[in-house]
Amino acid sequence: MKKKNLIILLLIPFVISLLSIVTINVTFSKFNSDISSIEWDYKDTESFKITSSKYLLTARGVTTSSNPLAPGNNLVWKVENKDKSIQEPLAEIVEENGLFYLLPKNEGFVTITCSNEKGNVFRKMTAALYKNGFISIQSVILSSGSNIDNDIYYGEYDYDAISKSKRQAEVQLSLACYPNSLLDSIEFVDVTDNIEIIQDGLDVTLKIQNVRENESAGFTVKSSMYENILPSSVSFVIVDKGVNVYDYDTLLQCTNKSSEGEIVVLRKSFESETAYVSSGKNNVALFGKKTKDGYNFSKDSHKFISDYNTEYIKQWNAFAYTNKLNQVTNELRAGLRIKKDFYGNGYTINFHNLAYPTAKKTYNGVTTPELGQDDLFRGPLPFYTLGDPSSIMSVVTTYGQDNVGMLIDADGVVINDVNVKNCDTPDSLSFFRYTGTVLEINANNVTVKNSRLQNGKNVIRSFSAMDLTVENSLLSTCMNFLITTGSNEYIKVNEKASHDFIDFNGSKVRTTTKDYLNTETASKGNDILNRYLTGDYTNNSVMSDRLKEIQYGLNYGSDNLASIYKGSMTVEDVYFENSGIAAIALETLFNGPFLYSATPTEITDKFDVVGSLVGTSLVPLTPTNVSGISYPVTVDITGNTRFYDYKVAEEIDLSGLIGENISTIIASVGLDIDFSIDRIFPLKSLLVSSAKSNDALVKNEDKEYINVPVAFYGGGINLSTVTYNGVVYQNELSNVEIDLLEKYLSYKSDGSQIGKYFNMMLKSVPVVIGFEPFEFICVKNGHLYGETANIEDLYNNAKGEDYG
Repeated sequence: MKKKNLIILLLIPFVISLLSIVTINVTFSKFNSDISSIEWDYKDTESFKITSSKYLLTARGVTTSSNPLAPGNNLVWKVENKDKSIQEPLAEIVEENGLFYLLPKNEGFVTITCSNEKGNVFRKMTAALYKNGFISIQSVILSSGSNIDNDIYYGEYDYDAISKSKRQAEVQLSLACYPNSLLDSIEFVDVTDNIEIIQDGLDVTLKIQNVRENESAGFTVKSSMYENILPSSVSFVIVDKGVNVYDYDTLLQCTNKSSEGEIVVLRKSFESETAYVSSGKNNVALFGKKTKDGYNFSKDSHKFISDYNTEYIKQWNAFAYTNKLNQVTNELRAGLRIKKDFYGNGYTINFHNLAYPTAKKTYNGVTTPELGQDDLFRGPLPFYTLGDPSSIMSVVTTYGQDNVGMLIDADGVVINDVNVKNCDTPDSLSFFRYTGTVLEINANNVTVKNSRLQNGKNVIRSFSAMDLTVENSLLSTCMNFLITTGSNEYIKVNEKASHDFIDFNGSKVRTTTKDYLNTETASKGNDILNRYLTGDYTNNSVMSDRLKEIQYGLNYGSDNLASIYKGSMTVEDVYFENSGIAAIALETLFNGPFLYSATPTEITDKFDVVGSLVGTSLVPLTPTNVSGISYPVTVDITGNTRFYDYKVAEEIDLSGLIGENISTIIASVGLDIDFSIDRIFPLKSLLVSSAKSNDALVKNEDKEYINVPVAFYGGGINLSTVTYNGVVYQNELSNVEIDLLEKYLSYKSDGSQIGKYFNMMLKSVPVVIGFEPFEFICVKNGHLYGETANIEDLYNNAKGEDYG
């Protein structure tokens, strides 16, 4: 046997022991995306004279993906009366040969909506239908047209860039008269006392003053001479102490560069370079400052220290300092740090210029994003690494906390009506690998409502945050999970408590977990784990009992944590779609014997052999006692929450949860072995099989689809809970438990040397992650299959209107 082949075969068992949930991607699964926005040339209020003519309506859907659009992305139009008390329609939409026309019928105001057929992207404007004349007034800066909250918000203050201070806000408005001769008869009436209006011809300045609290404001402009002229009324909400944000510098001054933070009221979108250039509108600004060398966010972004489990990083850095190796940072980056309320007005914050990799590489004709030298978003920190974590060729890394687009770390913050995304929509969900989390909640009593959050490796991450409310929002398009939650707090393995263990032969052994798993002695636990890996047993049931006894010792003390929640969340009237794995994940720390004491020695012995062959240690450090038992969190799913999250079961990609280079190593030496991830870690295949037996799989043509609203991490014990409060289709949910241990116990070697090593490789996974089962909540009976989220439902819900 060639030396390099022997090295790889010896290396494989330990490498795979860390492949807790991993897929090795050699191809990139593309998906047909939706349009990301709708562009048109209309103002916020357009005027149409009532004649026998109809008016052509034009708009275009915008996409940032080069993939074909999914079905349901043709644009459609509808019109409805703004005043719901008027029963007779004031106008109708007429479709002729694929074109849409507005046909005005009676005088008044209507709302015109353009959306894709699916309804998950829309834009609105007001249309004034007049007979004799009309006076129009509206903001010079266009609205987003995509607000879910029906109210429009202005802040009490503007920010003065010269004095770097706040001043009373002024809003620039423009008048238009139909006919023009009406200008001389303009009159402002019903002006609320918290605004002042100054007119100069067609230009109007609205000054905000005397604000006491968040309160309504408005006025009406009409003709003082003619009764039959349609007037305009303007109404909005003034945010007490809110700051209007029109440019990138002000955005930073209200967030990252403010010690206390300011209440943000967005008056523009902040977009990627691609979206900014293509828009050409006065309500879109660039996120970041572009120079001849590109973007540099090193001073603009917010640095923070990870509050997740960084025990491995601490142990590695101490080791690296002594041995003159590169240390690993425990710092992360956030695009924006939010410390006070944030009113989005339906505008977009797109962190693409910061979060998306700047380099490219081509694999088999497919161009993929790759990290550039100066990119700040470089993927998550390591929770545990096999090899040198500072090297790009570390063998395997299980991930911890990630970088963030928007970070909330102040209690009581409300995020309202904003579209947040970490990047433009890419061609593959796997291209989200380095883009980070869209919104991280690291505070209590936070509310996220009336918002769209999308396009990141994960969308919402909430760890150790109490009383988080996510309501009336759409969460979509990620590599891993749309919501991932858990706790930063955990207790270490209670190694000194005595337990009644059982040795391999069935005799009771009264000892501590520390002594039972001691690798420096002929300990009973090490013996059992070595026998499990080498297949030195005949009764699967007996071996299962022995391994679960070991897990019992590692879990000792969990009963005391079961009702001590370190995080809580309410998910109400939220739509979920297009996750890579599951909509909601409840995490727990992996807690197998190897993470505690590097047990069993069969694994570490193989690395000693490899080191002697290659003359250097491939794994310089094997840390111990890095894990433990996570405190639980609880999630309450309530209201009209819906999971439109069907995906092709075989295309579920778990590689976003762990990084590995072993597939590259194996390919480089040309080994011809079956390295199928479904054989190494058969979670996906077991999930699909169990879902099918529970009527939780939909077959359409030659593909099977699965919808997983909730996933409970296993390995370590998971004490978290999910409740369903009034969810109408609760009976359409099925619990699927995946006990991997039973599958691994059935693996047998063919007796050859390669077979022994390969079998050990297959059976090493639970030794690292632990022996507790995983649990998935799946949708059964095809509920909601073929349906899509309709954002107008959320818009109507924000107005208090019923929807189906």
